[in-house]
Amino acid sequence: MKMASTFTFALLFVLFYVNSQAKPMNALWRTGQLHFWNKVVLEGDIAYNWSAEMVSFREPDGRVRTYSANQVAEFSWFDHEQNKRRNFVSLVRPLDNERTSQRFFEVCIDGPLTVVRRFRKPRGPFKHAFSHPDHSSDQPLLSQNIDMFDYFVLDAGRLLTLSKFHAEIYKPLMTTYHEELRQYILTHNINDRALPGRLLLISRYNTMVQYDPKTASNKGFSGAND
Repeated sequence: MKMASTFTFALLFVLFYVNSQAKPMNALWRTGQLHFWNKVVLEGDIAYNWSAEMVSFREPDGRVRTYSANQVAEFSWFDHEQNKRRNFVSLVRPLDNERTSQRFFEVCIDGPLTVVRRFRKPRGPFKHAFSHPDHSSDQPLLSQNIDMFDYFVLDAGRLLTLSKFHAEIYKPLMTTYHEELRQYILTHNINDRALPGRLLLISRYNTMVQYDPKTASNKGFSGAND
C-alpha cells in the first residue's frame, strides 16, 4: 500500500513538472478569410486554438480580435505545411437531449459524405494539464496527429461518429456500393476497423458517387452552400 502511494505521488510530481516546463505554443498566423454569420468577410492573418475553440484575427495595426462559432460561420486558410486549403465550419453540436451548442469543426473530406473533425479534449484527473489553450494552438505537430481528434460524418445536419462506422455510417449510407467497396478493401488491404481505413473508404465512396451518372448531382458541403 505504501509503495502504491509512493508511486502515485511520483507520477503526479512528474506530470506536474512536465506540464510546468512545457512551453506554450505561439499562435501560428496564416493568411485566410473569416465569414461571419452577418455575411461580413474579413481577409488577413488568422489563427485557431483547438482547445479554446476560438479563431483570432490580427488587424494590420497588430491588434488581435477573437471570435467564437456563434459569430463566425466559417473560415479558411492555405496550409503550406500540408499543401492544402483547410476549411472550418460552425455546426450545431448536441450537448444532451435538450441542449445544443455552436462549435467549430474542420472539414477533412468534402463530398456526398462530408467528414469533419473536432479536437478530442483529454478526460480524467489530468485533463486540465494537457488541454490548456496555451498548448493547443493549431500547429503541424497537433493538426497532423489524427489521434488528437474525433471524426464525424455530417449527414442532414446530424453528426455521425466514425467510432460507430459500420452501424451509423456504412450500413445506412454506403451499401449502394457494397460490392465495389469490398473489392476495394481486398485489393488495397484496407483495415476498415481503423480510422485511416474508414477515411479511405469514405473518400472512395464519394468518388464513385460523383462519377456515377445516377448520382453525379450530389454535392458536398461546399457545393451545398453555393
